[in-house]
Amino acid sequence: MAKLKHDQIAIGNYHYTAWSFDYFLNSAVGIGLKNIEIWGAKPHLVVGVHSDNHIREMKRKIDDKGLKVICFCPEQNSYPVDITTADHALREASLDHMKRSIEVTAMLGARRMLLCPGNGYMEESFEAMQERFVTSCRELAETAKDYDVTLVLETQAQFDSLFMNTVEQQKAALTMVDHPNFKAMLDTVQLAQFDRSVEDSLEILGLENTVHVHLGQTIVREMTRAEKSLPEAYCLGRSVIGHIGFREGNLPLIRDLTKLAEAGYRDYVTIEICQRPYFTEADRYGREAYEVVAEVIE
Repeated sequence: MAKLKHDQIAIGNYHYTAWSFDYFLNSAVGIGLKNIEIWGAKPHLVVGVHSDNHIREMKRKIDDKGLKVICFCPEQNSYPVDITTADHALREASLDHMKRSIEVTAMLGARRMLLCPGNGYMEESFEAMQERFVTSCRELAETAKDYDVTLVLETQAQFDSLFMNTVEQQKAALTMVDHPNFKAMLDTVQLAQFDRSVEDSLEILGLENTVHVHLGQTIVREMTRAEKSLPEAYCLGRSVIGHIGFREGNLPLIRDLTKLAEAGYRDYVTIEICQRPYFTEADRYGREAYEVVAEVIE
């Protein structure tokens, strides 16, 4: 069975937000990992709130623990940030926010920053949303180039974006933006929603364009009657319940990791858990997730 390398595995602080940043770092070290991913959300790091001194102190702590930040994920869905909105003032403010996020990424020593696509209005055309998105991404990619950062585009559930849900749409975005600092990432939960395998996605995107992976577990289920009654734009694909503990769910994570290894994937894979029931025992669920991943690493 093909395997990934230990140095390719990271853990995100997504389910550690009920704990201090120091606790998260100690947990990562205790699990035996060398790489971390930072979610830019309260309480650890909020772009536009925390100062340069705060970020430098975080970096010092990370270095002291012998850890490396491999990706920064500024919160872009729950805050008033939308790089695709038709509201000009909001879009300009969002671009400024994301440019600052790119700077923060570089300050943390990371070379990757996760980018979400934003959204539009249900009554407007797919093409109008896409055009604003591409314009924003080209501008952000130029800033990323200045900081030696690569933006990694994530697809979204249809509740979060009306135009960037599938790997085919992701590939189209790469083609339209056409910038060396703008690439794609895979999220196993998002892939499951639209019934795409890892190997399907790599074939569509190209291994050279796939430079980051979020490994998440979920329960894939048929849509409920209420979900099926939603407007068509909101009832595509299958129903998933988010990123849960790795000892639960029905995704074939071992198979996914094996397929990544067989394809020659050499970038990072981040363990992602972000459901609130797992927050109170963050270290336990981080360890359980790593135990699953350890089955397919050298």
